[in-house]
Amino acid sequence: MNALRRAAAGTVTARQREVLTYLAQRDHWSVSEVAALLGVSSAAATKVLTRLERKGLIRRASNALDRRCADISVTRAALALLQEETTDENP
Repeated sequence: MNALRRAAAGTVTARQREVLTYLAQRDHWSVSEVAALLGVSSAAATKVLTRLERKGLIRRASNALDRRCADISVTRAALALLQEETTDENP
């Protein structure tokens, strides 16, 4: 496990893991979609996403059709983290 994934693994909360699991199911999400999925406000979803972005587990990109919106996607580090957790659960 590389240093980035090891650092992220130690600091990812259960809620953040849940969000990453959802995000990994599709290529791009909007903040409002994440908020609806979690049943929280857009502000609350933004806080979770900001924390994940700081950890290098998601990336935000401007939406090509609407610059006011951001497309959210998981990084390779997040996919590796989720894969390792799955592997650890199924020896």
